[in-house]
Amino acid sequence: MSRAWIHEVAPRDGLQNEPGVLPTSVKLELAGLLAAARPDSIELTSFVRPDLLPALADADELAHAVAAAAWRRQVELYALVANARGYERFRRSGLDGVTLLVSATDGHSLANVRRSVQQALEQSCALARTARAEGFRIRAYVSMAFGCPYDGPPAPSRVEEIAAALVEAGADTLLLADTLGVGEPGQVEDIGGRALALLPGERLGLHAHDSFGRAGDNVRAAWRLGFRHFDAAAGGCGGCPFAPGAAGNLGTAELLEVLAGEGAETRAEPRALAAATRYLVTALEAGAPPRPPRARDR
Repeated sequence: MSRAWIHEVAPRDGLQNEPGVLPTSVKLELAGLLAAARPDSIELTSFVRPDLLPALADADELAHAVAAAAWRRQVELYALVANARGYERFRRSGLDGVTLLVSATDGHSLANVRRSVQQALEQSCALARTARAEGFRIRAYVSMAFGCPYDGPPAPSRVEEIAAALVEAGADTLLLADTLGVGEPGQVEDIGGRALALLPGERLGLHAHDSFGRAGDNVRAAWRLGFRHFDAAAGGCGGCPFAPGAAGNLGTAELLEVLAGEGAETRAEPRALAAATRYLVTALEAGAPPRPPRARDR
């Protein structure tokens, strides 16, 4: 049996596109419940401008509160960083690692970070080198790797070029992100095969949204290629505010079902995950009734 690593993204990618803003105290409780579910790591928040992502405006406050939590050392905690100013906030946060994201298309990159792909790649590589020198863990993503609402599907060679640059800059884990949820297993096999020329599968991952119900099939394809890192969000919550049409993430319980069917071993605790998901669903329904989560994991 082979080991799979689970990265829980509900507190960051899950909450960033929800219509309601959860209080810091609720996020802290959610993070503790998710830690009890024993993912290998959690993406806690994002150090970006508060006016761009109001749902995550309390990133500094949340990181400070988490530092005093009894469960803090049970799980690695990451935060997304988009520029040098965000990195300085991360450096003061006490978290374990950075998430760096480069889009494979100029249309999404300009909408998301106001930079071309090349500009964003140069900045992310510089941040990766700094984080590496300072001893932080690095998760690097190629976003829109399978399709973009602005520019359509990127050339696989372009995805490969971006991935190679991020690996050279020091990424510990490289993930292909189906941010729009349009990917198909054949694309995963093609682009994932190219990634395997850069890194072993133990350092490669997939971030799948489930817009068209293919996320589980894409995970199977990635697992069978040899990928061993997978993102998911409790309750299947989430989306991208800068990617029109992006639905929620693959639910964590569904991911565990898929991986179990492939014979993968994880350290996850399904009952604790169910408790965390119920808490999140209740919090979202109380603060944001317009859209209930698409949770298969309730």
